Amino acid sequence: MLNPALPYPLLRLLEDHGASHLPRYAPFGHTDHGPMAYLAMHGLGLTQRNIQAFAAGYRQRLTPMPKPRETLHRHTWQRMLGHADAYPELVQFFATEVRDSGWQGTLERYLPGLASGWVKDLFHPLIRLAYAIQFEAPAEVATGLAYLASLGDDPRLARAAKLGPLAVSASGYLRCLPAQVGTEPPPGLGPFNLRYRHAVDNSSLRPLAASQGGLFSDLSRACLELFDATHDFFALHLLTASHAFRVCVPWIGAEAQGMFSVGIGAAYLALGALPFAPLERADSASLDKNALAQATDEHDLKLAYSCRTLGEWDADPTYEWVAQRYLTPRLNRSVERVE
Repeated sequence: MLNPALPYPLLRLLEDHGASHLPRYAPFGHTDHGPMAYLAMHGLGLTQRNIQAFAAGYRQRLTPMPKPRETLHRHTWQRMLGHADAYPELVQFFATEVRDSGWQGTLERYLPGLASGWVKDLFHPLIRLAYAIQFEAPAEVATGLAYLASLGDDPRLARAAKLGPLAVSASGYLRCLPAQVGTEPPPGLGPFNLRYRHAVDNSSLRPLAASQGGLFSDLSRACLELFDATHDFFALHLLTASHAFRVCVPWIGAEAQGMFSVGIGAAYLALGALPFAPLERADSASLDKNALAQATDEHDLKLAYSCRTLGEWDADPTYEWVAQRYLTPRLNRSVERVE
């Protein structure tokens, strides 16, 4: 059943986009953010006209998806796990599963086994899946699962999630992680996936213990403090990933809290364990909708939506305040270019 909250033109755009493009595009293998940006714009209250205009420009950079070479079934799909070139076949497989079992039933069957790979590609597969879940877009559930499956699970992260937890604060958890690392990532190690693998292979990752305030809320807040202190591009993804993982929690299973904390921890190490300080709670904030309508950077749109959502969930206006402080000069430049 399609979500009636999504207008038909947006549903059609999502379906056409997912069926037409690979999840990365040449020449550098950057991730296709299109569907995430479209849904973030919708969630921020921007018009379908705004979304269509953004999509028309954005899709020009993407790589077309070839036709599937074979048809996968429940007893054969796992041999394609971790094979990026099998993405078209995996999209077709999960689309069939969504059609036959519904998007929720498909998530229940497959996401627990794939969730350990959630940090790969800077969290983008799970972020894409989370937008599909939050806005109930069945075609995007299939593409999100296919993207996750094409990168594969991560048994080492899954094992770390089950270890004895550390009973410290969320910010203290991140700060203590460098002491657990055998060797720091070599300078210039390369793309995020290599740095992430180095962090997992050379650290003694353990999960964060549950807290009175709630592990998900506390660790999301620590990610907010990190981003506000650094305005680092990769730290931005810790925020958008925190939002995404929390959307997916009902389908991840019993290991969700451990998986979330060790994933955030491994990514923090991969980023270089940047220093950050506590952040006082803001009284209020409000992002400028008209300025957001002129945004040209998909990351700005996703950050705005994630911060607004996390702030609403945790009743903490500091999220939107941080986003406003970061985005205001960037969005003003976008408006100036348009004018």
